[in-house]
Amino acid sequence: MAEKSVLRRPQDIDAVINRGGSSAASQEENKEKERIFNLRVPESLVAKVDALRKRRTGKISRNTWILEAIEDKVARESV
Repeated sequence: MAEKSVLRRPQDIDAVINRGGSSAASQEENKEKERIFNLRVPESLVAKVDALRKRRTGKISRNTWILEAIEDKVARESV
């Protein structure tokens, strides 16, 4: 009797790949407690953010880009 090879993979492989994750190193660097909240953003603004993200060297997540933008704004207004 011939054995069949079983290939186990998620139904939606793109969803798994795009889900991403964080490395142990990045978790160690960020020991500050995080707060999660929903943010409503117009689609036109999301499109502009995504276009700017794509212009950068390397890949940057939308979340990281938005956090950088918030940090820039806080720095400017804290003076």
